Amino acid sequence: MEKTPELHLLNRLAGKWKTTGKLGKEATTNNIEGTDTYEWIPGGFFLLHTVDVIMDGERKQSIEVIGYDLLSGTYPMHFYDDIGESGGMSGSFDGDKWTISSPEMRFHGAFTQNDQVLSGTWERYVGSSWRYLMDIRLEKMQ
Repeated sequence: MEKTPELHLLNRLAGKWKTTGKLGKEATTNNIEGTDTYEWIPGGFFLLHTVDVIMDGERKQSIEVIGYDLLSGTYPMHFYDDIGESGGMSGSFDGDKWTISSPEMRFHGAFTQNDQVLSGTWERYVGSSWRYLMDIRLEKMQ
């Protein structure tokens, strides 16, 4: 299998990131801190995303595998976390914008500062509408 140019766009995520953010609209200071690490799995077709953060005083850890689907033109993502939850989402690039979506959650963010910062907002679908969940900022460490 040959790597597509779209697969190479994931290089923007590769590396270790310092993660900060605010969980909930009422938050006045960062209550999310930790790291997100993205590294290529041998072969270079899938990116492994490891999360280790403290959210509002509670440690959260998860892994996610990201690839590229030529037929849909999207980046399928499958995650597994430390409380036994798992699921799938789909990502897409539009210039500097990075969007992630599933029926239950979505993220709208953008790369800035020469791809050294990724920041955006997560929302959760509750009842019949999308509701604010958190703002995050990832700053590349390496």
